[in-house]
Amino acid sequence: MKALVYEGNQTLTVKETDIPRIERGEVLIRVRFAGICGTDMLIWKDGLARVKPPVVIGHEFSGVVEAAGSLESSFKPGDRVVVEPLLSCGNCKACRMGAYNVCQKFRLLGIDADGAMAAYVKAPEHRLFRIPEGMSFEDAAFVEPLAVGVHMVRQSGIGNGQVALVTGGGPIGLIAACVAKLKGATVYISEINPFRIRMAEQLGFLTINPNEERAAERIYADTGGGGADAAFEATGTAAGLADCIAACGPKGTVVIAGLPKRKPEVDVYEIVAKELNVVGSRVYRSEDFKEALKLIQDGQFHPGIFISRVVSLEEAVEQGFKSIERGDPVMKILIRMDDGD
Repeated sequence: MKALVYEGNQTLTVKETDIPRIERGEVLIRVRFAGICGTDMLIWKDGLARVKPPVVIGHEFSGVVEAAGSLESSFKPGDRVVVEPLLSCGNCKACRMGAYNVCQKFRLLGIDADGAMAAYVKAPEHRLFRIPEGMSFEDAAFVEPLAVGVHMVRQSGIGNGQVALVTGGGPIGLIAACVAKLKGATVYISEINPFRIRMAEQLGFLTINPNEERAAERIYADTGGGGADAAFEATGTAAGLADCIAACGPKGTVVIAGLPKRKPEVDVYEIVAKELNVVGSRVYRSEDFKEALKLIQDGQFHPGIFISRVVSLEEAVEQGFKSIERGDPVMKILIRMDDGD
């Protein structure tokens, strides 16, 4: 089968690889669409030290069950599925608590094991979700990043009539903003990229360009001094985190989802003085996947707004990865995997 393989040294290659062999408890899936995300970009640029090449990348995907590893499987060939791509140990303290997304031996398809930018991928059966009737494979490929945003908002506790700031208008930032808006929040997006600012405005968000104004000053002015009830850091920058802390009002919650390349300095005084809650948000759990599926199924979230381009596997590097690297006006690029083995 054909697959996009990260071979180390900033090299992605489309090459022939073996179809995965499944064991009991696993399912073989023929991939239909796979999305390119920020983590894939980091892997390509050697930004994740834990990745051991060669590895097939990709963890946002939809597909069709090709075969199951046991006759007792609840899935059969032809079932349309999405996959929660987490590989947890099931035995550590986090897993025993039900918080398997922070498993002490956390692994992920497409990073620590072969992923979905290939004709076929294997996954644990208990991580599969059926695609609802009427939902397209393209939309279903968006469930994984939407689940990230759902989990971020769940971590914040944001609710109706409250105010939220999101630093970073990339895919994850805008997705989290959409989910917060669905919860009834008024959402500000802090972003400097003109394309992303326009998209945020088209989605109905209030925008702040940090090169022109301070997020905290704008939000405090707009809220009569109350500040934001929650702030979501989705840039992985020290400036983004500082803005979140500054913009939150008393008892506000700062949700950190972006991973900084350098350890940031944190204004602890503001955290203490306002008794802020500072929480991390790591991927998702099954309840987030279920909610993401329902948001798309019910028409509350429309993935098509975010999908800028669909390319073939052979086009993925030039028209996908390099396009994102150049800063082209794109939000999400999907790879179509159903045009050959």
